[in-house]
Amino acid sequence: MVYRLRPLALKFDFEDRSYKLGETIHLTLELTPNADVQVRGGRVDLVCEERYVQTGVSFIPDTYSPGGGIGGISGSTGHVAKERRERFVHSSVPFVAAAELKARTNGGYTARLQIQAAPPPHAEKAKALVRDASSSWSFHWTLVATVDVARGRDPKTQRKIKVTL
Repeated sequence: MVYRLRPLALKFDFEDRSYKLGETIHLTLELTPNADVQVRGGRVDLVCEERYVQTGVSFIPDTYSPGGGIGGISGSTGHVAKERRERFVHSSVPFVAAAELKARTNGGYTARLQIQAAPPPHAEKAKALVRDASSSWSFHWTLVATVDVARGRDPKTQRKIKVTL
């Protein structure tokens, strides 16, 4: 059962620049509890969202056309876009273990998130589709910090980050 709706505030900061695969992100995190809370742990995840978009022209039949009749096909052409999204945790680092935090005290933590050197699963397909105007893969990166609070809502905050492949 959840007893506290907002047990603590969570903020984090890092250098706002473009990172490459294999680099380290230096993070500073701040936990400010509103009451005495038990924390089971906390982590920062680097989440990658892969987006695949394919566009093209498609024939759209018009079933209500007066000139269509039996055997006659009428309709129009239109642009159709298909989009697929996949999200996964690319890299992760814990920043706090089980602890009891006292009310109204600022807890400062640091973490070093090592970005895995392995590219996202569809990175090679993205390179192959560079010259294809009708389809593309794009990659969007987000840092997500989460704290697991006992008998309370787990605070979570996120920020976009630039990662180049």
